[in-house]
Amino acid sequence: MHLKKLSMKTLKIPALFLVLAALFFSCQKEFSLEGVTTSAGTWQFNDDAKVYAGNIDTAYIETAGTTKTLNLVGKSSDGSQNFLLHLYATDSFTVGAYKASLFKSDFQYYTQAKNIYQADQFIGEFIVTISAINNNNITGIFSGAAEDSTSAVKSLTLGKFTSRINLTGNGTGGGGGGTASGTLGASAGVCTPVTTAGTFTQGVTLTSTNTATVQVTVTTIGTYTISTNTVNGVSFSKTGTFTTAGVQTVILNGSGTPVNSGNQNFAITFGTSTCNFPITFLPGTTVTDYFPITTGSNWAYGKRGGTSADSLLRKVIPYQLIVGAKTYTTFTVDDIPASGSPDSLYFRKPGGDYYEYFNTQVFFGLDRPGAPPFVEYIFLKDNVPQGTTWNSPNIIGTYRGTSYTLFIKMTLYEKATTPITSGLVTSSDVLKVRYEYFDTIAPATPFVTEERWFAKNIGLIYNSFTDGTNTNIYNIGKYQVF
Repeated sequence: MHLKKLSMKTLKIPALFLVLAALFFSCQKEFSLEGVTTSAGTWQFNDDAKVYAGNIDTAYIETAGTTKTLNLVGKSSDGSQNFLLHLYATDSFTVGAYKASLFKSDFQYYTQAKNIYQADQFIGEFIVTISAINNNNITGIFSGAAEDSTSAVKSLTLGKFTSRINLTGNGTGGGGGGTASGTLGASAGVCTPVTTAGTFTQGVTLTSTNTATVQVTVTTIGTYTISTNTVNGVSFSKTGTFTTAGVQTVILNGSGTPVNSGNQNFAITFGTSTCNFPITFLPGTTVTDYFPITTGSNWAYGKRGGTSADSLLRKVIPYQLIVGAKTYTTFTVDDIPASGSPDSLYFRKPGGDYYEYFNTQVFFGLDRPGAPPFVEYIFLKDNVPQGTTWNSPNIIGTYRGTSYTLFIKMTLYEKATTPITSGLVTSSDVLKVRYEYFDTIAPATPFVTEERWFAKNIGLIYNSFTDGTNTNIYNIGKYQVF
């Protein structure tokens, strides 16, 4: 049997990670409306000057494990296009902001033939704010970055929705109480200095230690959201419930990855009041290559058109594989959330050539190991001109009694110097490499074609994989390089 006809669930191209091919054809959770009470509502949003509007057919909450999903499902006014908005929580849905960057929201607007708009954490920041959720009704607004049918990223604005909703399963926070009101500061109209905690460093993703503490004067108890604007890739927010009136102290949680160093100013908003505060971001460690291998560095990726279950994390761990005189840095690759049994990849980088050391049997799903079973190949060159090609060593293996000789052809087809965007990353220094997988039975046509983009000082930001019939694309969500 020709290798191109092998099951793609067996063929494991490690380009992005060993588990990629299996993920491409894994079973997806089907969306069902069976047993759901139909609710009445409306939705609307803008793309530039164009207005989209329609009805919400159903709104309900479902629980899977520890995660709750709020579903708003509808159609355009003429019934030809579909509207699908998801929110995610671990306890209950309350008034507040649900950010895609925190894996708390995603959005699709589509027909059976194509996605018209899609928004998630790997495309850009997309924020849904629940304005009210009680008495089996929900209202809110939304806006942010979305990818259109041409893969261009557009800004959706003035999004809003209102609907009846089945609040069954919403937990302790659903359906009760009103919205808090008040002003920032210890007294109305007077801002109290904001206190920040933690270290803020360029290129280092914020953790739970990065906070901003603010005072508010509460006049009406209820649920609240206090948040800042997004500056330098970073924002702060907190959602909760005020149970007493008067002066309160609220600790906002930081999120995001700082893009630049230096002083930046943030604006906090609560109700109709706004206060400002500064943060000084420290310079990050300068990395001068296209595939960092420093311990602790990590990158998250999401499948375009997929769900949060299609998210993967690559991480550099403090373990080195030594083969003869060569030392390789170890990357682990796992699902998000972690499965507990990650795969391992091995890399080294002498000069401008970047090497991967891989198991050819696992790599191609062969019955018996290749000759030799492990092979090293150069997957990236940053010291050659655009248009340069090179090949991996020949890989010999057996599948179902037939011997195959395989090789990979690499082409550095573009050295981009204008802004290139993938997911949440935009870079003006990107190497684009094409990988064509051949066997000597039919050497003229690759049985798999792949594409990877490498951004300087960041690493891999984009990966596409096609067997001529199916194409799967992964974009970078967030990263941290040490």
